Amino acid sequence: MNAYYLLLCLSFIACHQTGRFPEVSVEITDSVVNEHLGGVGFHVFYHVHNAPRWHYEQVFAKRWRELNPSFVRINDDPDWSTARLDSVASYLEVMKDTETEMYLTSWGTQVIHNYPDKNDYVTHEVDNIAYLKQTKGFDRINYYCMANELSLDHWASMLDSLEYFKEVQSLFYEEFKSRELDIDLLATDASPFSNWPTIEWAAEHMDNITGVYGGHHYINQHDLFDASFYRFFYNKMKWGADLAKSKGKHFIVGEFGSKQNSNNIEGVRHDAMLYNNTPLESYAAIQSAEAIIAMINAGVYGFNYWTFSDFPSNYRPNYINKWGLFRWEVDNFMTKPGYYCIGLLTKYFRGPSEALGLVSTDSLIRTAATRNLETGTISIAVINRHRHSRTLKLHTGPLQADRPLRRYLFDPAEPPFNYFGDLPAPSRIIKVEDGQFSDDLPPFSLVVYTTLYDEVPPAPVTGLNVENRKSEGRDRTFLKWEPSAEADFCYYRIYRSELPEVEISPERQLAVTIATEYIDKSVHGLPEFHYRVIAVDQSGNASE
Repeated sequence: MNAYYLLLCLSFIACHQTGRFPEVSVEITDSVVNEHLGGVGFHVFYHVHNAPRWHYEQVFAKRWRELNPSFVRINDDPDWSTARLDSVASYLEVMKDTETEMYLTSWGTQVIHNYPDKNDYVTHEVDNIAYLKQTKGFDRINYYCMANELSLDHWASMLDSLEYFKEVQSLFYEEFKSRELDIDLLATDASPFSNWPTIEWAAEHMDNITGVYGGHHYINQHDLFDASFYRFFYNKMKWGADLAKSKGKHFIVGEFGSKQNSNNIEGVRHDAMLYNNTPLESYAAIQSAEAIIAMINAGVYGFNYWTFSDFPSNYRPNYINKWGLFRWEVDNFMTKPGYYCIGLLTKYFRGPSEALGLVSTDSLIRTAATRNLETGTISIAVINRHRHSRTLKLHTGPLQADRPLRRYLFDPAEPPFNYFGDLPAPSRIIKVEDGQFSDDLPPFSLVVYTTLYDEVPPAPVTGLNVENRKSEGRDRTFLKWEPSAEADFCYYRIYRSELPEVEISPERQLAVTIATEYIDKSVHGLPEFHYRVIAVDQSGNASE
């Protein structure tokens, strides 16, 4: 080995071990910069598609429970029948488990023109909303807007007819009030920033019927490595949050995401972010995480990444939508890099929380620090925007850790991956001493420190029954077991082996599910397999 190269490697190792990167200091202060953080979430389309129950149990609901968002934006359709609403409710059931607060927005609002009287349209739509909220038990539907991004006859068509928007929102206000439905109306849901003056108009002309303000934006003007992005985005968000606060209201960002891209390839429209399926995809996740930190610090109540999952690949023959954090193909539901980045923020920055102020010696170290107002747990997110590592010295100030911090790392140069979307274990445990700790931050990385965990594993799964029989003319193995009684149960992992002693290892993992049964369909004509099922809780602890 070249002597110079050896010396360089040894220097790097010594630097990494002793924390002799350039040091930055961050101090958490007593000031509260966000009194009401509802949480980080997603826009969800899952309920508008036809998904088999196994997909719900093994993919969507399992991943939703593990990422555990406390906020969500979902779209409804005014044409839905009661039977369709029942189907929608079955797909959204997991959001009751996670106690997720819901912002509902109508798509397909142009059908209002089919009603001779707008009141009839509003009555029908509120019938549907009340059915979901009261009959189906989605009592956390707390916010509603009559249209997505001021769209009626076409996208953003109400930009030039805000009085019409106000008129219809007023009808919803009166209908909600007459039925004693506790739902706040949002204005105006406009996108992008250039259309946010409509929010100011709403604050001036329809505040009496508006319960919350909000808009959308996508990061189209800034390169992934543009250091000016954070301040630009923070200032825009602070403007919205301060406007809402001046009226005694919250501010919500219903959608945000990476640089938009739409291509027509061989007659098929590809709707996806620009960096999808490229090496820059994991760095796009860092920029989105940077946007989240900006929104937390700016005082935004809730915000939703666009989107949780891709559309199914067979949605339309001439259109595919690839905006999600995991795929939805015939035999491929694998996660993308952003799943392990944005997921850390949805899981550990749940509301209701407050965010505290920060003093930093380095403007390229982006930090958010929160305290959950129900549990008292603390979570701190740090992004190193430098092209080289830095040593962080963090003073926790008023955030007193009652236990060591779990440290979770998303390094875009080496993003984590798991075939089943299982989140990785903490990269290390950090003890806070004298109100401070030090840690090395890789370049362009996100690190989350949190006390939101326990160390008690779930009880072992009991009653596993394995039965081999024919189904659909094929050999199948049917597994069934007793449900976990753990209050913080999250999901089950299933392992398979040719040996009676089933090894619990990543290589032997067969599946995950939130259900208490599973069908192994891949055993036709093969020797007998042996199985083992373990329970995993919200802290990532696994049973024996």
